Amino acid sequence: LPGSGIAINYVDAARRYAVASRIDRDIIQTGLSDIASRVISYGVSVLIFNPLSWTRTGEVEFDAQFPAGVKDVGAIGPDDKPMPLEVLSSDPQTGSMRLRLLAEDIPATGYKLVKLVPQASSPAAKPALTAAADSLENEFIRLKVDPKTGCITSLFDKRSKIEALALPVQSEGSPAASPDGLPCGNLLQAFVDKPKRWDAWNIDADFVKQHWDLMQADEVKLAENTPLRAVIRVKHHFQKSTFVQDITMYPGVPRVDVHMQADWHEQHILLKVAFPVSVHSDKATFEIPYGSVERPTTRNTPAEQAQFEVPALRWADISDAIHGFSLLNDSKYGYDAKDNVLRLSLLRSPTWPDPETDQGQHEFTYSLYPHGGTWREAMTVRQGYELNYPLMTQTTAKHPGMMMPQHSFFSTTQDNVIITAIKKAADDDALIVRFYEWAGKKGDVVLQLPTTATQAWETNLMEVTPVPLQL
Repeated sequence: LPGSGIAINYVDAARRYAVASRIDRDIIQTGLSDIASRVISYGVSVLIFNPLSWTRTGEVEFDAQFPAGVKDVGAIGPDDKPMPLEVLSSDPQTGSMRLRLLAEDIPATGYKLVKLVPQASSPAAKPALTAAADSLENEFIRLKVDPKTGCITSLFDKRSKIEALALPVQSEGSPAASPDGLPCGNLLQAFVDKPKRWDAWNIDADFVKQHWDLMQADEVKLAENTPLRAVIRVKHHFQKSTFVQDITMYPGVPRVDVHMQADWHEQHILLKVAFPVSVHSDKATFEIPYGSVERPTTRNTPAEQAQFEVPALRWADISDAIHGFSLLNDSKYGYDAKDNVLRLSLLRSPTWPDPETDQGQHEFTYSLYPHGGTWREAMTVRQGYELNYPLMTQTTAKHPGMMMPQHSFFSTTQDNVIITAIKKAADDDALIVRFYEWAGKKGDVVLQLPTTATQAWETNLMEVTPVPLQL
């Protein structure tokens, strides 16, 4: 729902979404359990399923049950190599454990079965992740945080060897600042938001006239530091509201996730997070359904001035031919890009038609992805999908089965093609596979299908007028 309804709309919607979410979780769990039951397992194992159409690496957390007395557990992949695993909590009396695993190279639209053994045959190699109270680093990114402000003062892309933020060297006696005056990245900004009409619908172009930069952190600390995850926690407050930002880095993942919790109690305030980037371009790119659109970062014409706040799906990006910066999100879809500053809208607080709009607790994630080359070359599209579609898990015990320990059901051979849906046809037992090309390139599309496929047709979204294809 948009933010333009009365309070009861959201109460009703929350109830309906809760029902839909429960049904959704049950269906997914049933499907994963069915797959896991068909894969041969020689002991306690976890099936890791990848819903996206390319091989990927990511972190998963799950519960597992072992015999009473088990304290230490290792993970062994199908190739008999150890995989990085952490025991987050355990109860030796019952054998129950909460585990974290770095799931590497999970097949496209498929799974990998990982054995969980009470004693690992050999320790897994330590992932390349280091952390301190003011810095995080993995094999892709080196990040620095100002312990006083909580802002990010450096976001260095180790692959392209380029600093992603526009932060000149600090001169003695004066604070560092980007060319437009922003002193750092990941800067929370609170704007006075009083549109002339339609309070919950509109943001007026002059919202930038009065604002506050949250430049004094209440707390900055290293909240978590393990081989598989490092978190710098930053706490801020503004008037009646409080914010907790968990700046999170993982090994094997080329982005930084910021998990944010807000206790929001403002009126007529718009909260944004800002990033002054080192790349300069007169265009920024925003994801739209099944594609992308470029919008100006300049304000030279009335048309450009009207595009001060624009919608996007999972990401926005400013790039040139050498490097760029993508700002991803999992549920926040308003951006603005002016000159070299890219901002994401996080919260608003209109008072009409609902005087209590969005008051209370919020939790969401946005992600920073510095990269070399253009957003196409860096495959920002994939990073947006990976943030929004996490790996899924299903634990299983020892049992026979006919399926191999890892398998891909569907995939494409083109990096610029994404499978968005695999579903049963409406009128028969055929499967519908939907996919699109996101880079604007011509070429053939090759789909890898299950070996039992015997016929294929091209059809439309209504699944009528099929055209036979050659397998």
